Amino acid sequence: CNLNSLTVKNLKDSDSIERTTSYFELLEEGQQYTFEELRPSFGKPGRQTLADLGFTGETAERIMDRWEGLSKERASEVLAFDGIEALLRELHARGCRCGIVTSRTHYQFDYGFSPLGLDGYFDAVICMEDAPRHKPAPDPLLECLRRMGGTAAEAVYIGDSACDMECAAAAGVKSCLALWGIPEGACIRADIELAAPADALKLI
Repeated sequence: CNLNSLTVKNLKDSDSIERTTSYFELLEEGQQYTFEELRPSFGKPGRQTLADLGFTGETAERIMDRWEGLSKERASEVLAFDGIEALLRELHARGCRCGIVTSRTHYQFDYGFSPLGLDGYFDAVICMEDAPRHKPAPDPLLECLRRMGGTAAEAVYIGDSACDMECAAAAGVKSCLALWGIPEGACIRADIELAAPADALKLI
């Protein structure tokens, strides 16, 4: 595989915290959902998820404000998955261009990811505001490739949700499911499954 461009999502172990905070925020609004019921929303922007669940206007903004507050309070608990920094270091050494495609806003990215100290490994970061449509539409992934000077044919996208895999398919990019970031038994279709971060090196 002549891999020159790699876009990634599942770098840090934050999902359990963020999904728990969003779950309890919905409970405070008198709505109870199981994590399986919320799973289709994983990977989408927060406000889109709330709209899909029927929350709009002031109610949606109140939930978002509280969710962001709780997520920011607990940001120090989030660490990179084991093996992620070693993978990024090796990819950088081999000359691979790496980018991030996330449904987070720049504000959420700044407090939730940048403190990990991994920003320097990435040639492009695409947040919610950077594309006209969000995942699962292909727009953010295509914009990331444009900024990195890459093409769909030479790229792979590593993610941990159905939304990520659908985005990759829509963009014509090979999808790679990060098994280290999803619950055991989750049924998500992808072109390739990666059991551990280091497995990405086999794609080069």
